[in-house]
Amino acid sequence: MTISVHEALTLPAMGTATLIAGTEGVHNQIKWVTIVEVIEDIERLQEGEFLVTTGYGVDENNEQFQQLLASKKLSGIAIYTGFYLKEIPSRFIQLANDHDMPLIDIPTDVNFSTITKGILEQIVNRQMEMITSSLAIHKQLTSLVLEKKGDQRIAETLSELIHASIWIYNSEDQVTRQPASPSEELSNLADAMVQKSRLTFLPQQQETNNLKVIVHPIIASGSYYGCIMAVKPLDQWAEIDVNAIEHAATVFAIEYLQKEAVDQTEVRMREEFLEEIINHSFKSSKIALERGVKLGYDLSLQQAILHVKLKEYGSAEDLEAKAIRLQAHVLDFFQRAKRQVIVRNRLDSIVILFEVEGETDPKQDCLTVAYELWGSWKEKGDASAIQIGVGNAYDHVDHLSQSAMEAQYAVDLSHLLLASKDIVHFDDLGTFHFLLQMKEIGVDLSQFYQSHIGKLLENSRQGIDLLYTLEAYFKHNLNLQETSQRLFIHRHTLKYRLRKMEEESGLDLSSADERLKIQLAIAAYKIDQY
Repeated sequence: MTISVHEALTLPAMGTATLIAGTEGVHNQIKWVTIVEVIEDIERLQEGEFLVTTGYGVDENNEQFQQLLASKKLSGIAIYTGFYLKEIPSRFIQLANDHDMPLIDIPTDVNFSTITKGILEQIVNRQMEMITSSLAIHKQLTSLVLEKKGDQRIAETLSELIHASIWIYNSEDQVTRQPASPSEELSNLADAMVQKSRLTFLPQQQETNNLKVIVHPIIASGSYYGCIMAVKPLDQWAEIDVNAIEHAATVFAIEYLQKEAVDQTEVRMREEFLEEIINHSFKSSKIALERGVKLGYDLSLQQAILHVKLKEYGSAEDLEAKAIRLQAHVLDFFQRAKRQVIVRNRLDSIVILFEVEGETDPKQDCLTVAYELWGSWKEKGDASAIQIGVGNAYDHVDHLSQSAMEAQYAVDLSHLLLASKDIVHFDDLGTFHFLLQMKEIGVDLSQFYQSHIGKLLENSRQGIDLLYTLEAYFKHNLNLQETSQRLFIHRHTLKYRLRKMEEESGLDLSSADERLKIQLAIAAYKIDQY
């Protein structure tokens, strides 16, 4: 703590001292008292020191003393007159007034030690008061964390302690507490200060319209969690207020770290729980329902699963970063939609268990959610393309593993469809369902597809991918022009390939029955390779 020059002049020890110049600087804060008889090395003097000197060797032309007055480094200068100087030179009085440096005339009957003791006692006493008050503030704010009162109560308490308006910003620079709508000028100033605090990790102070604004960052483990902004009239600020804000920033950091640890634990537990649901590895539906309640998720409601797959990514690091952003977007999307959700990150995809609201048409509700999620992600400027597989809705926890399998099949086998889709419901696979069921019960699909497209598979391994050519031909409804453009070949080249396939395999592509068998055989082959 400090005292001002004005306050020092009111002390009994300074009773006969006279302020003769620099009256505009009387509110300068005295941090320490230094007694110097001969002014030589002014570089040794520290910011805020109150210099007491006899003025030995000083005359009106003393350049060092003039530099000292002009530097404004000191809080004030007191000169004993009667020892070496009969009076303070008019040149020094003029400089002191020019630079608002308090210049004090001390008569010889005032003792050096009396001045030093009087001022330093005040500084030490105030420092003790500051430490006591600081400890009380720290204890009060810390108790709020220990009692789990939350960040809003911490902000309210800080506001009450320092009698200031308190705004809280999160790590995304969004206001999470706003006591009142700020003026446009204050809002613009706050935005600039918050941005600077985020970049520098340092407190910021500004003045506007007789208000003082302080922005203090909330830092923990080298990470930025947001900041506190305090605003009140300039003349009402005290040093203890700044100290209280510093304590509050520390307490907020503890609160956020604690909340983050709890959130991470909860996320991990929910992810593990979702994995058990997907794999149907829970002991009983009753236990699963009870565990869901403990994790804040009601599994007695109708549920469905989405499987969201990233279609575009580069390196492994790029994939990981995009998957994290996608997961955060998914959580935010369902939070805004006010629906229960559990999310599981899986390398290049996200598995989502969510609450279905459409009682009369649950499939349509699932598709609506999928399309809205897809659209909201697409609106992001840096959003990579995604594809969403949609499983059926079920009202019993025992069937949710089926929904998970359906959603994964839908997204992974979407290439079997004649027309590509970004949102694929399991029902879209239609005629391929029985092939999937056959594979699940252990039926060997190879005999079926080998008998129909075995020769095409053998020839494809030797050169041109004939299956790919056939699929493109079917997807474009047997249109030679569109198919050739898709394959980047001439139409006559396509006709030649199709004719060769018919000759070598014995297939008749003009027969609808033959084409259906070929499509099913291709699907069986791809499902078998899946």
